[in-house]
Amino acid sequence: MLSKHLVSSVLIQIPVFILGVVGGIFSTRILGDEAKGIFSLFQANSQLFVLLFSIGIQTGIVYFISGNKIKESLVAGMATYIFLISSGALLLVLTGMYFCSGTGIILSSDYATPIYILILFFLFLFAFLNAILGSFLQAHSLFNIINKVSLINSLITAGVFTTLYFYLDTQSISSAQKLDYVLFTTLGVLILNTFLLVYSYKKNIGVKPDYSFKIKEELNPFILYNSAIFLGTVINFLNYRLDLWIVNHYLSEKELSYYSLAANINQIILYISVTIGTVLLPYLSGKNDAERISTFIQVSRISFSFFLIITLIAFFISDFIIPLVYGSEFAQTVIPFKIIIPGILFSCNTQLFATLIVACKRNILNIIATGIGLILTLTLDLTLIPVYGIKGAAYATVICYIAIFLCTFYLSLKKLNMPFTNYFLVTVTDIKLIKEKIKALFI
Repeated sequence: MLSKHLVSSVLIQIPVFILGVVGGIFSTRILGDEAKGIFSLFQANSQLFVLLFSIGIQTGIVYFISGNKIKESLVAGMATYIFLISSGALLLVLTGMYFCSGTGIILSSDYATPIYILILFFLFLFAFLNAILGSFLQAHSLFNIINKVSLINSLITAGVFTTLYFYLDTQSISSAQKLDYVLFTTLGVLILNTFLLVYSYKKNIGVKPDYSFKIKEELNPFILYNSAIFLGTVINFLNYRLDLWIVNHYLSEKELSYYSLAANINQIILYISVTIGTVLLPYLSGKNDAERISTFIQVSRISFSFFLIITLIAFFISDFIIPLVYGSEFAQTVIPFKIIIPGILFSCNTQLFATLIVACKRNILNIIATGIGLILTLTLDLTLIPVYGIKGAAYATVICYIAIFLCTFYLSLKKLNMPFTNYFLVTVTDIKLIKEKIKALFI
């Protein structure tokens, strides 16, 4: 069942990947090199707030439901309470920051206004709700539905931004106005995705929240499990996104745009690895140690070989493709992209090892590895960015990504009693298995 879900999920990510690239191309062309970086800050802030204020309940939902640890209706009730309380807390925080003139810390000073703060809040609100709903579907291994929603969302995003680009190309408007179009379009697509997930949840799960959970028996274990994952996830996110705020502090908006595009393109590749980890988690959580390790080793070999091919292709065609599809003004994106991409290769496998660690309930290992990475990220970013600009940011990133992988790999071998074997190169047996599973999908 795992191999079927895994192969189908990876296959569905091919059109999602292509459509995501198309949507990213046209949204970037709309924004240009003046507003691209500002939009990336909105995205990064929204993602950070989801991580901080969700306290990691997405993974907890999958773990407690797929493992039958807590009654699902009670999990739904706890998740609803956390969603409402966390959303209210963020709204208060943003309001306080505005009146204390602190929003300039997270946004460019020109956009630290009530309307943009409200847009940022709603980006968080619907992204958080989508993450919760997706977790319930994931816990039931409804990956066919998750993949369909992902594909529909990608189609809509690509279609809307393509249409918007050709419409705005005939208009004479400022960069700020173009940013407004992209922000409201992004929010609209996010809301539409929420409706799709709500419909899918009601049709396929339909469990109503039960608010009669007991604090000691249900809520405390739920929060305690999530808290360890929460800390590791936040640290990991900062490893991937802290450089944006530091680049924004030291460099110009155009340089922020060049660097953020390089990082975003690499993140598209990383997203496929996250998808594989999403499929793996509920499966590994329900297996014994021997089955878990055996399955993981094979998935790791296949995945690393797959990402090796992708990153090599991306490296060699980036000189031609990036200026062609994003515009000649983004030619300076090529160098940081090529510097970062070896780190992305290892980071893709880091995601898989991190999933294994979560399934083994040894989340402290992820925290240790990502904590070391965060220290490196902060030190190298503050040292290299002021001197070498976006090249320095890229060097800091690739060093950090590889260091996190090495730490995660070492801790997995040592603390999870993993065998010292081939985790990276696909074998003949693996290739035969892949062919069989792909063939079975079309029979």
